[in-house]
Amino acid sequence: MKKYLPLLPLLILSFSVPALAEPKLDITVEVDFGEDLGQNFGTLFEGHDKSGKLLFGAGLEAVFNTYYRGERNRLQFFVRPQDAEGELSLKPFPRPEGMIPSTYVYPVGEDLFVDYKTKRDGLLKYDPDNETWVQPDLGDRPGISASMVRGKRLEMVNGDVVYDGKVIFDPPDHPIYRYYYYGQGHLFFYRETKRENDEIQKAVVAIPWSPYDEPLEANIEKEIAMDIFMPPEFPYSYGQLGDEVITCSNWGGLYAFDGESWKVLRKPEEGVSYQVYTMITYGNRLLMGQYPTGYFIEYDGEDITVLEGWPPVPKGASPSARELQTAAIYRGELFAGVWPWAELWRMDPDSNEWDQLGRLFTHPEVHDRTVHPNEEAAKEAGLVMNQLGQRLTSMVPFGDGLVMGTSWKGGETVLDPKEIKGLTKEQLAEFGAPHFLEMPGNLEAVLPWSEEPVTLRFVVD
Repeated sequence: MKKYLPLLPLLILSFSVPALAEPKLDITVEVDFGEDLGQNFGTLFEGHDKSGKLLFGAGLEAVFNTYYRGERNRLQFFVRPQDAEGELSLKPFPRPEGMIPSTYVYPVGEDLFVDYKTKRDGLLKYDPDNETWVQPDLGDRPGISASMVRGKRLEMVNGDVVYDGKVIFDPPDHPIYRYYYYGQGHLFFYRETKRENDEIQKAVVAIPWSPYDEPLEANIEKEIAMDIFMPPEFPYSYGQLGDEVITCSNWGGLYAFDGESWKVLRKPEEGVSYQVYTMITYGNRLLMGQYPTGYFIEYDGEDITVLEGWPPVPKGASPSARELQTAAIYRGELFAGVWPWAELWRMDPDSNEWDQLGRLFTHPEVHDRTVHPNEEAAKEAGLVMNQLGQRLTSMVPFGDGLVMGTSWKGGETVLDPKEIKGLTKEQLAEFGAPHFLEMPGNLEAVLPWSEEPVTLRFVVD
């Protein structure tokens, strides 16, 4: 595949698809993204045949996977070759040195980072020229929930929200503002207030802010807050649908903000597990990956619906304690990664049927003797029962493929093969190994921000 990136306002994406019959594609569109207020951009165009089958398209993914937001400026152009639709290549991607059992890969702007969650300094930047991970320069290190807004980095650093190196929100020491997100012209937080009786009151908070404001500092007096129900609540993910921003807490509290006020979509229930680890906008609805069903749940702007069998439980696996942790749109198709077997799923957009592409671990064979793989080995090593469960942590469109991370359950630990006798060194090395998935017909490129309308040309030669 070839990728051409001249300076805006003209950008050309071009690649060869031998299986595509004449006529060749040459599509030009003019796009005015308007002001960048952290909104999702979505689909630019799609092409279907007379039967409705998806053939080609282009768009910008809107996804949030377990603490990490996908980059909104990564443009994908795809053509689905009709005689090579299911072909795939899965190969190793360069990994950090050492027996690192947990890698979370995420994009910021043009760059790719990996958080490998150890007690050491666990943030690295990918060097594509040398195909290796390197320590980023101090100025390149992204803060918490870093993303590009109006072409500049917006992030949380040492408790402050920083835009292009300037503090735009310096919260008070009390109450505490955490778990930042930016969307639809608002900064979002979970606020923690300690009462006089030492009780903790949590709230979800939206503070209006725009990168076009003068002065740039956000005004805390304009915050719109709603108290929520449980002191331990915090989010794994945020998402958007239309002009709404949605968040789900670790106790299953689903809350939506429409630009003026908050509403409760679902109240948390004490003693009931309900967690959402990924949110992705797909087909004019917000899909959320849920635990413990392992299914997507859907929000259409009105109702929350469990999509049973999206994706299905594999034959021989336990239906208990499943977690849909990761999602992506790649080649115009919906992908999902599911714990505890690191299953990789793809949904056919024409049939709406799920196809399991495999797993990112070779051991053990899927079974339902226990809920999680390797429970016996974990117990023998003195670990919690599900510590050696298998995560597919991340899916990032990159070039013509998807970079995917893996992990055990979690924890800030470097694996010592001598301490876990139930697995071989080679089997343990699969924890934390990144992978690269390629399927024919997809190309990703970073779209630089422009305040002016942009002409985009998509070519198949």
